[in-house]
Amino acid sequence: MNLGPISAQRKVTIEPPNMLDALQTLWVKHFKPSGVNVAFVLLDDLHYFPIKAKESAYLTLRATFQELVNRRCNYSLVVTTPSLLFSEIADTAEPVVRFFKRFDLKPFTFEDTKEAINIRLAVAKRKTSVDDCVIEALTSKTEGHPYLITFAMFELLNYVKKTHRIKREDFEEYWPEIEASFGRSIFEQKYQMASDKERELMTKIAEYGRDYVSPSDFKGLGSVTELFSRLEKKELLIRHGRGKYSLFHPMFAEYLTKQ
Repeated sequence: MNLGPISAQRKVTIEPPNMLDALQTLWVKHFKPSGVNVAFVLLDDLHYFPIKAKESAYLTLRATFQELVNRRCNYSLVVTTPSLLFSEIADTAEPVVRFFKRFDLKPFTFEDTKEAINIRLAVAKRKTSVDDCVIEALTSKTEGHPYLITFAMFELLNYVKKTHRIKREDFEEYWPEIEASFGRSIFEQKYQMASDKERELMTKIAEYGRDYVSPSDFKGLGSVTELFSRLEKKELLIRHGRGKYSLFHPMFAEYLTKQ
């Protein structure tokens, strides 16, 4: 309104939709009429939610999806997170630990890698076969790491676009290029996540040359236990047991020694 020298303005604020109500509306208006039996909600990297907060995001998730069941909305929540999270939230959000059915993703075997590759090729409708020796080499180089396998295979397929059969010679020809891509696209990003002190420690671990290390091996760095803990939370170190750690992957160790 504008009445000469007098004016008034109405300020409108739009509230974000409530997740519970929004998911119920989606189910009632779209999924149920379409004959959907179950809808999966996928949340990646759940560990980035704050653990200590006034209102726990983890407890809110649990309450939301339990209430959706009460409202006859058949949703299934699937999350990914390092296993360390479950012990970290046990004190503040213990019911959440019991809410999920845990499935630990282990390194792929040869058969796992072969199945994953063939399924992706079939979905992409690409008539390309991959020799078993290539799958064996890929599994060995990546040590069965699911994401690294997927990344390496994607890169390899880009290099052999018109090939209908990927042989060992193709793999050996392009592997150096794929390794370089790992460095640019994955390892460099992880390296930048660390502080200067953390990078120094990781480089020393890589140069140490052992399968497993412990904080006691690097006493001269100062606050080394805290550094190990921080690197573990950043998924740059993997804990295999009490006082037993390794860098998240041997290829990352090779990358570090070249920095």
